[in-house]
Amino acid sequence: MVAPADFGYELQHRFFAYHIIKKSSFFFENGILSLIFAKGVNFFRITAMRKIRVFLFLGWFIYLQAHAIDNLRIPDLRTLSIGGGGVTETPLYNPALLATQAQSKLYANYYNRYSVSELATVSGGFYYLNDIIPTGMEITSFGYDEYRESLFRLSMGKQIAEKWSVGIAVQYVLLQSELFEESSGRVSTDIGFSCRPVENVLAGLSILHIPSIKVGDKNIDNKHIASYSVQLGFSWEVTNTTLITGSVDNCDEEPVSGSFGMEYMPFDDFKMRAGVRTSPLRPSLGVGYRIAGINADAGMVFHSVLGVSMGLGISFSF
Repeated sequence: MVAPADFGYELQHRFFAYHIIKKSSFFFENGILSLIFAKGVNFFRITAMRKIRVFLFLGWFIYLQAHAIDNLRIPDLRTLSIGGGGVTETPLYNPALLATQAQSKLYANYYNRYSVSELATVSGGFYYLNDIIPTGMEITSFGYDEYRESLFRLSMGKQIAEKWSVGIAVQYVLLQSELFEESSGRVSTDIGFSCRPVENVLAGLSILHIPSIKVGDKNIDNKHIASYSVQLGFSWEVTNTTLITGSVDNCDEEPVSGSFGMEYMPFDDFKMRAGVRTSPLRPSLGVGYRIAGINADAGMVFHSVLGVSMGLGISFSF
């Protein structure tokens, strides 16, 4: 019996596992899987030969969800392709970067981590630069009608010295399901800093979801949708055509994880990207092309269990 405080978290695990198994031919090679899923009740009927493999997979998948996997705060496809370390690459992870942007931008991204259409992440937003306070707004959605997580975020950044910038963001993260009588959410704050010690190097520090306050149904444990994290990273423009990035993260569930990536521009307006992220090890690749102020990006991430996850992004700079 799942305690009320853990019901939301446990439900998410079971819901994700159901859809992964439903769509994975691996579990249908030698047996038939049927699932009965109702309010507060979830059990499987499978052939004896399949039980061990199914529950081994479920155990690993639940482990992934329990270790601070954020389905909402997924960086743009460019950042994702170079390892996903966003602290010096995107205002979504560091609001201070709003003050370092060269142009205002409108963007949209689609990323399917689990290779299941119902569990894709769709995001969009804009960054508006001005002489007073550069501002950004992001909206992200994960899941579908029966289970959905949503993020609404407003951010601001300001240059406070020649080499230093600071930023702050406020977000509301919402958890909805037809199995809940009420929705549940969290309101949290991000704080970010950036420094350019020399012209071609940018360093960044961000503290995410601090503080984080629960709103809505108090009986649903929703801490996982807005978990505390600290990120430190750098971005080094080695030449006009080569960029190297790296970051180190600390969060509630993972003491230390990191990322490293590279972006190379072989010719004008076309970029090739590669990176890697730890915990677990996830290599990534991507490309980007720019034409008339429009950037199109594609990327993929390789995972030992989930396989290849792919995404597309488009942005317009003005």
